Amino acid sequence: MMRLGSDESGCLHCGAHVTDRFAAVFGDGNNDVHRCPACDSMPRISRGSAAGKVVDTHVDPDDDPAFNQGARVGAARTDGGDGR
Repeated sequence: MMRLGSDESGCLHCGAHVTDRFAAVFGDGNNDVHRCPACDSMPRISRGSAAGKVVDTHVDPDDDPAFNQGARVGAARTDGGDGR
């Protein structure tokens, strides 16, 4: 798991940038984001995976990497759309 400095907003799982708003809405009590749209699906994120909760009701993309692939996955960015 990757830890970022306190001045950086990023996913602890994949390191992708996330906005402060995403962290406030979906992150844990410390606004840490454990999963993001770059490494997980929105159904899992909305059920708590971004807050570090275990979500057994939907396939984890780590267990089935092909699950979170496709043309629309690239559009679900939290980095402002620049791909960095």
